[in-house]
Amino acid sequence: MNDDDLRWMERCLELAALARGRTAPNPMVGSVLVRDGELLAEGFHERAGLAHAEVDALRKLAGRAEGATLYVNLEPCCHHGRTPPCTDAIHRSGVRRVVIGMIDPNPLVSGKGVAMLESAGVEVVIGVRELECRELNRAYIASMAERSALNAPRE
Repeated sequence: MNDDDLRWMERCLELAALARGRTAPNPMVGSVLVRDGELLAEGFHERAGLAHAEVDALRKLAGRAEGATLYVNLEPCCHHGRTPPCTDAIHRSGVRRVVIGMIDPNPLVSGKGVAMLESAGVEVVIGVRELECRELNRAYIASMAERSALNAPRE
């Protein structure tokens, strides 16, 4: 982690906050693509059912971001829901490094997105501005904890 990582993650948080109140049950997520210190594209998850932040940013580059670093405040998803997995789009794009603010507490993702990226040869950095990332999505984190508690085996 370096000063650039901190600065670009701050921008992810600003972008994510643009969707405040419109993403439930999904989290607020912003994403920035950078190469050689230059901003290439940025995006955010505008509302549930629309493209996730990573895909929103990648689309602005026609899905190609060879050698770039992708910043995102929440671990990229790796499962099919209303949208396809972000990890697939990231891998196809040629991104070489992904900087993540926090691991997604959703059990469908939680560490699996990171593992998929790493197994594809993408460098991953985790925990940049993690406290701010967690604060931004505290309602999402609480809903994931509640869902896990409801689905926990009973003794």
